[in-house]
Amino acid sequence: MESPLPSSCPPACVALVARTHWLVGGIMLASLGLLRWLTEKFPIEFTSGTYFVTGGFAALYCLTGLLVWFGAPTGRFFSRICGLLYLARPRLGSQLWEIMDSAEFKAHFGGKIPPPPL
Repeated sequence: MESPLPSSCPPACVALVARTHWLVGGIMLASLGLLRWLTEKFPIEFTSGTYFVTGGFAALYCLTGLLVWFGAPTGRFFSRICGLLYLARPRLGSQLWEIMDSAEFKAHFGGKIPPPPL
């Protein structure tokens, strides 16, 4: 008998994009902590705005990963916005951009799958 609840794990391509967003958000947070630790004993000061902006970007990437994982309609939009950063690394960015253009990725968000070419 098939379960009425959706599976807990999305398709592999969707999971890759979501995990990439989570990884980038986590690296931002770790970098923020490392920056704070490294500059603690030196006369270098960062304003609170530095921490708010970096923390905001980290939260955006982590939230985007969550939206993509669960297939929220706004997840595709935010994934495209966050994906712009990845285009600085052509191998990574191009691959993720192609995944976000795939029919399987779009179907995860309830998009229509185009018919196969004749």
